[in-house]
Amino acid sequence: MGLLVAGHETTANMIGKMVAMLLADRTRWERLPADPALVRTAVDEALRFDANLGFGIRRYLTEDVEVDGELLPSGTTVVCSMPAANRDERVFADADDMVLSRSPNPHLTFGAGPHACLGQSLARTELQVTLDVLLRKLPTLQLVVSIDELKCVEGLLVGGLRTMPVRW
Repeated sequence: MGLLVAGHETTANMIGKMVAMLLADRTRWERLPADPALVRTAVDEALRFDANLGFGIRRYLTEDVEVDGELLPSGTTVVCSMPAANRDERVFADADDMVLSRSPNPHLTFGAGPHACLGQSLARTELQVTLDVLLRKLPTLQLVVSIDELKCVEGLLVGGLRTMPVRW
């Protein structure tokens, strides 16, 4: 039950955010119907690019760890910022740009290792199918307001958009 609820809320919110990110720059949206093979990589790039990934992931250190010259002792609880990791210039060239063809894309949106999201394959599939259908059925889709006017849902760790006015 937890997987269903967690997976529904996050994916439903990500659909709106992903479409808004793609429509914010018209050339992004228009590249996708012209090259449908980009849908897969565009979804992963939207997942990486989204800065609204919640508070962060808490981890309890079972051994001393050095981070950027600072020693974090065993027994410390740390909060890892996935948005910061997903914009790391040492891992992602042009990290602050949305590169629809980015591959490989080792983003940490779904976590990693033993803490990786169990539903990530389903989430990717749902996002890819939704984007593919929108591109085929509504290729002229566009935002009615600027991206800066969109309001996020407040109070949720992984929120979405309150509204996203569009026309086609």
